Amino acid sequence: MNEPTLISEEEALEQAYDLFLSQAADNLDVADQLLFNLQFEERGAAEVVTLGNDWQFIVAQPISASRFCEVIIGLAPDEDSDINDIFGRVLISRDPLQPMFHIIWKS
Repeated sequence: MNEPTLISEEEALEQAYDLFLSQAADNLDVADQLLFNLQFEERGAAEVVTLGNDWQFIVAQPISASRFCEVIIGLAPDEDSDINDIFGRVLISRDPLQPMFHIIWKS
């Protein structure tokens, strides 16, 4: 049986960002929504990061780094810095035949 063709990390990042935006109003505090919307143009970023070890416990299933990726979305102090104010961590499947995602929201 052939392995499914996985989507690229870039495509997963775009999908994760779209999912984040579609659910942010229901899951972020109003103050965080305002901060994110006002500052994203200048300081905002979304990036694929090393898959956290905690995901398998959060979603209660084994998570393979080859089939999933983690995307963080938030604000950085400047364009040369890492994101230091994370508004969402998104676990997203790269397998188009088994779509799945989970978002941990800023609390």
